[in-house]
Amino acid sequence: MPIGVGQKEQALRHLLAARPGVGATGHITQSGRLGYTSITNDLPLIIMVRRGHKLIQSSGATLRIDEGEAVAIAAGQAIDFENVAAEDGDYEARWLVIDPAVLADFTPPAEAQPIGGCQSLGRMPTGLFRAYEQAVEALTDEDDIPDLVARHKLGELLAWLASAGWRFPPVSQESFTTRIRRFVGANPQSAWSSAEICAQLAVSEATLRRRLSEEGTSLRAVLTDVRMTHAMQLLQCSRLPVSEIAARIGFESQSRFAIRFRHRFGFPPSAIRGHRQAQPG
Repeated sequence: MPIGVGQKEQALRHLLAARPGVGATGHITQSGRLGYTSITNDLPLIIMVRRGHKLIQSSGATLRIDEGEAVAIAAGQAIDFENVAAEDGDYEARWLVIDPAVLADFTPPAEAQPIGGCQSLGRMPTGLFRAYEQAVEALTDEDDIPDLVARHKLGELLAWLASAGWRFPPVSQESFTTRIRRFVGANPQSAWSSAEICAQLAVSEATLRRRLSEEGTSLRAVLTDVRMTHAMQLLQCSRLPVSEIAARIGFESQSRFAIRFRHRFGFPPSAIRGHRQAQPG
């Protein structure tokens, strides 16, 4: 039986959910083995691999995260990684990001070591694992769990992480690139003119161009990367048709979207799902 629009959005929310000022989470499913380059991580992130394994290139070293293991990644990292499917099925993982506002409200013990890049957590201790699952549930269940409780659950996660010996460092002052990524990522289907972005940042267009040039990028490059990364998340975390995903990031043409996606990642959108076809709602 086809599901209705409301049911489809509810299912998508469970797989890919975000609460401003609290955090976000997504459940990834991927067919086969695919590598991703220069993926920007703007917020503190914890990934738990549920099937297959993950290879992360960071600081000249390769970190392998096996099934049942987790990794914590500090904000501001640009990493290369591969998701490798299990021999008898897909790759599956759950990621969770923590908003800087939640991090700022938490005071970790002095003995907890700061996470300076990518830190393997191995198989999380029982308490940390349960806190992680409860934080995921809090982020995805907007109907029954208010934001105040969700923030508390993410604070508990940080406390359990500190009890395991680790803490996320405070998020440093955000670059122009990160600030643009933040508000464009919340509404990637918008046309986002240069004037609109300058209004959001309260700067002139000349200042915007200069600051982005100093950060080694351009407005067009940032907008494209945000949209393609969001599309990648939707391909991994939902069964929405590719045409609908293209529309959700502002593309009227599915073929133009596919060309841009391949240019960014080196493979077509269909490669993420393999032979699994998205079901229309």
